Amino acid sequence: MTWLTSWRFWLGGGVSLFCLWLAFRQVPLGQLTQLITHVHPLLLLAAVGVLLLSIAARAQRWVVLLNQRERLLDSFWAQGIGYLFTNILPLRMGEPARVLVMSERCQLPLLQVAASAIVERLLDAAANVFILVLVLPWMQVPPFMSRVGVSFGLAVLVGMGMLLLVARFNHRSERLVQALCARFPLLRGTKLLVRWRELIHGFLPLLQGRVALQATGWSLVAWACSVAMFWCVLRAFQDNARVEEAAFMMVALSFAIAVPSSPGFIGVFQLIGQQALVFPFGAKYNAANALAITLTVHLTYYIVTTTLGVIGLWRMGESFVHLGQVIAGRKADRKTQVGEAVQ
Repeated sequence: MTWLTSWRFWLGGGVSLFCLWLAFRQVPLGQLTQLITHVHPLLLLAAVGVLLLSIAARAQRWVVLLNQRERLLDSFWAQGIGYLFTNILPLRMGEPARVLVMSERCQLPLLQVAASAIVERLLDAAANVFILVLVLPWMQVPPFMSRVGVSFGLAVLVGMGMLLLVARFNHRSERLVQALCARFPLLRGTKLLVRWRELIHGFLPLLQGRVALQATGWSLVAWACSVAMFWCVLRAFQDNARVEEAAFMMVALSFAIAVPSSPGFIGVFQLIGQQALVFPFGAKYNAANALAITLTVHLTYYIVTTTLGVIGLWRMGESFVHLGQVIAGRKADRKTQVGEAVQ
């Protein structure tokens, strides 16, 4: 378990424990249990349904970016495997896990698939900023929160612009890489140019208007379903819960899980979800019912995505231990050679 020696693992664990203490310190466990046991089960079932729709929309977006539309089921199960690894292992191992699986199923270079995953993350960030811009006018929040949202939005636009420039001028970047390989002997024979081309190929869909438009559309569908999932859970506790409350909670959590934490974002998820309801909507939510809602959202998400991951491993003929070893770099595997095999 090489991750046991990683400072990020121990930092994440410490952050999780501290956040859990902050979230639970003023909430009686008896009251928390009573709140959770009195939820409306049909609304929780609806939350599961729209969560599955959100994952399906993400799977569709990925095959659009990869131009592998016939691989929708593979994309869906690869997403599930990614969620499973993120839920169980530290250091966000889900991203490399799903990239490895999809690379092998589609017979595409690893770096090309990884580049498409980077594009996905930027689209997700852009969608969250867009949702935040829509809901902030309906909320009473301090000016600094609006400034943070605007700053993050500008950062996303800069990131998108850089990827577009790299993809647009890919021939010039190739010549630069060639010059570097010729200039520095240590780079010769490293297949750096081949790997660079694979990476750029994953960014090229951004230059295709139809593909970019479809990917953006599926991103909006995915996040709209996520908002619906949060709203269903809120309604299970509060009959008068509003969509903007669900949207703000979701966006806050989407930004917060970037903070190092333990597997499954435990601790950070509970604290930020709780405060995302208490801080701007304190007249309706207190520390107890906000934490109960957050725990229910997290548990619903965790059970559904972990189950999908287990089924995905079985459907794909993969092994959790084997994939974990490949990601950790413990042994050579055919997956690490996919990029070379398709040359």
